[in-house]
Amino acid sequence: MTMVDSIDQIDWQRADLRDPTKRQVLAESIAEIESGSVEHSLFHDLAWLLEAEGRGPDDVRVYICRAGARPSGHAPFVVQPWLMRFRIGEVTLFSRSFERLHISGGPVTRSTDSGEVRADLVAKLFAQVRPLLTRRQVIYLEGVVKGSEVELAIAANSTRRMFRVIEPTPRYERRLIRFPSNFEEYLRSLKTQTRQNLRNTQRKLEKHLTGNLRLVRYDRTDQISEFVGRAVAISKKTYQWHLLGLGLRKADQLEQTLVAMARHGWTRCYLLECDGAATAFMIGYLYFGTYYYVDVGFDPDWEKWSVGTVLHMEVLRDLMDGEGQARSFDFSSGSGVHKKRFSNDSREEANYILVPRSARNAVFLGAFHAMNALSAAAVGLLERLHLKAAIKRLVRRHATGKATDD
Repeated sequence: MTMVDSIDQIDWQRADLRDPTKRQVLAESIAEIESGSVEHSLFHDLAWLLEAEGRGPDDVRVYICRAGARPSGHAPFVVQPWLMRFRIGEVTLFSRSFERLHISGGPVTRSTDSGEVRADLVAKLFAQVRPLLTRRQVIYLEGVVKGSEVELAIAANSTRRMFRVIEPTPRYERRLIRFPSNFEEYLRSLKTQTRQNLRNTQRKLEKHLTGNLRLVRYDRTDQISEFVGRAVAISKKTYQWHLLGLGLRKADQLEQTLVAMARHGWTRCYLLECDGAATAFMIGYLYFGTYYYVDVGFDPDWEKWSVGTVLHMEVLRDLMDGEGQARSFDFSSGSGVHKKRFSNDSREEANYILVPRSARNAVFLGAFHAMNALSAAAVGLLERLHLKAAIKRLVRRHATGKATDD
C-alpha cells in the first residue's frame, strides 16, 4: 500500500480510554508506532496521561490513526483550563478563560514513513478535530521541533484556513544533556570558564557551611509525603508564589502524582540540604533513560550562595554516577541561563496555539497581539534606560519579602 495514495481514506479515531481491554489494545498500537523511534516521551505514556496531575479518562483524548490494520500515528491530548493572559512584563492586567487541548511535541507518526506522509497525517488530524472543538477550545502544541512534520502540518494551507496560528512565546533552544560515561567526564566537556565557575560556586557554599552539604533523593512511595512537605515550604518563600501565583500550590495533587509515578519506578526528586536545612528542590522523572526536569525552586534566603546551581550539579552527579540507566537530561521547554550553562546539546522549538477562526476569536487575538506589542515596547524602553534588571529585582524582592511578613 502506498501511504500517499491512500491518505484521504485514513481517519483519526478517538480511542476508548474507559474500557480496559480497548486501552490495552491502544497501548499495543502506540508501542508499535513508536517501535522504530529512538526517544520515548514520558508525556505520551498512557500511565502519565491517566494517572498524573489528578487526571482521569474524561481529561484525556487520544486519537489513533490506522491504515487498515496498521497503526500509523497517535495523538495524546490533555484537556486543560487555560487563560489567555494580557500582561505587561510579568504583571497580568486581565485574562480570558479558554480550554486547551494540550499536546507535548505534537502527534507521533511512524518514523519509517516519509516526512511528507507524516505531515499530511498530522494536518488531517487538525482538520478532523476542528469541528469537535467548542467555542472556547483551542489546540496548544508545546515544544514543536523546527522543521518537523508537525511544524510542516501547522504551516499547511489547510490548517491555516481553519485556524489562526499564534506563537505565544518566542522560539527557544530546548536544552539537553547527553551523558558521557561519568560526571567528571561531563565536567571536562564544558568550557573551561564554565567548569571553573561551577566548582568555585560549590566550594564557596561548602566553605560557608558549618556542617554538611547533602543531596537527598526521593524515589520511593514512602518518601514522597516528606519531600512534598519540605519542597512546598521552600516554594512558599519564592517570588513566583507571591508575585505570579505560581509554585507548588496543589500539594495533594503533586503528592498523588509523585506516588503514582513512583509505583512505575519513574519518580526521581531531590532536595539540597545545607546544615540540615532544605534550601532547594527539583522535581523530575527518569523515563526510558531520560531525566525529565519538571520543576525547581530554592529558598531566596540562600540565593547568594547559588544553591540552585549546586543542586543541579549534585543531581547530575547522582544521575551519571549513581545506580540507574540515565542517558540524558531534558530541561523541558523554554530557555534559561542555567539551562544553557549545563547543556551540551539543543534543538530549536516553538509553541503554537491553533485558534479556530471566528469573528469572536479574531477580536480576542487582536487585543492579545496589541497588548504583547505594548509590553514589548515598555520592556524595550526599560532596557534602553538600563532600568529593567533593577525594577525586576525590586519587584521580586518585594514579593519574597512579603513571605516573612505573612
